[in-house]
Amino acid sequence: MFAAINALADTILGSIHEAGLIDAIVSLAGVSAVLWFGLFAALRIAVEPGASAWRRGDGIVLGITALCALLPATWTAAVGVFLLGAYLVLTAQDGRARRISLVLLALSGTLLWGKIVLLAFAPIVLAADGQIVGAIVGTGATGNLVGFVGGGQFVIGGPCSSVHNISLALLLWSCVVALLDLTIDRRLILVGVAAMAAMYALNLARLSAIALFPADFEWLHLGTGATLFGWAGLLLAGLITGAGAYDALARRA
Repeated sequence: MFAAINALADTILGSIHEAGLIDAIVSLAGVSAVLWFGLFAALRIAVEPGASAWRRGDGIVLGITALCALLPATWTAAVGVFLLGAYLVLTAQDGRARRISLVLLALSGTLLWGKIVLLAFAPIVLAADGQIVGAIVGTGATGNLVGFVGGGQFVIGGPCSSVHNISLALLLWSCVVALLDLTIDRRLILVGVAAMAAMYALNLARLSAIALFPADFEWLHLGTGATLFGWAGLLLAGLITGAGAYDALARRA
């Protein structure tokens, strides 16, 4: 958990510096509610009774994870989260360890792998977003440069990429599955895909609104409009995931 928080340190400290402590707390320190939920899920499962027996390799991996968390770079902390999750997947002796590993790997998707995908494939990923938005509003796009209705253009940057939204939906689904100890089957996987598709669609809707209403660019890009779209996406993904979890619990009963 400490490694994950350290991976978010730049965002948290930046929020406190810009908005002050109270406003930063109200805004969740600029960190998505899903990420905080992921940290809660990992901690909640970790404190469940019935711990596994300690093994020799556990101390080595925990030491490496702690070192990654303590180094003065957020990316090393994110690597630590991934390493611990991967280790638990490979060595899990009980369901609790596997559930924690699911959450940690999903956290690393947002903290690490999503950023790597954007760094490696940014021109392709952002151009895909641009082409879809340009087609929706009818203004066209050149790469990630999308036309406004009425003239002018705006750039779809990395923070606005749909990859970010998809990784959050995957994390939300993983947390619910892990907390409720659900069996992952085809129907539950389809629920996860639907949640990711919903988040993707809401992000495209926000980008399309920016193209349609250029006068409201700031409101939709960083202001209240962006916040409303973000919460709407989380709510929709949460409803889809919750319905899928309810179905899975009913089938298990």
